[in-house]
Amino acid sequence: MKRCLIVIVLIGLITTGYAQTGLKGVVWVLSKIDDTKEKASINLNHSHSILKFEDSTYTGYGCNGFSGKYKIVGNKINFIGGMQITDNACGNPNDYKAQNYVLDNFIQLEYKLEGESLILTKAGEVIFTYNKQKPEK
Repeated sequence: MKRCLIVIVLIGLITTGYAQTGLKGVVWVLSKIDDTKEKASINLNHSHSILKFEDSTYTGYGCNGFSGKYKIVGNKINFIGGMQITDNACGNPNDYKAQNYVLDNFIQLEYKLEGESLILTKAGEVIFTYNKQKPEK
């Protein structure tokens, strides 16, 4: 019984560590938000809407900065305990829309890594597409 429990715990740690390794240490740039329920799409043509994951915390920036804690369970990211956010004005209307989508939907999202992209999905209806930030030359 103890051996079985140890194996299950180790598999869980390996799986969780692997998932976090793919997310951590990367600056993810938000490029698009699709809302299939509302039939709306926002394309962001700048590189300042970003998301970064560390061991148990995340930070992001758009026209405002936001941060909080997260936990990965399987293919889901749980954003825990609310989000702290700054209160700056957004210069672009799409930045306001993007910020509102983040605030409304960053609770529990499914995630998958596809090449250089991170896809976050809420109930198959709201889809956030992030791309790895390219190094500056």
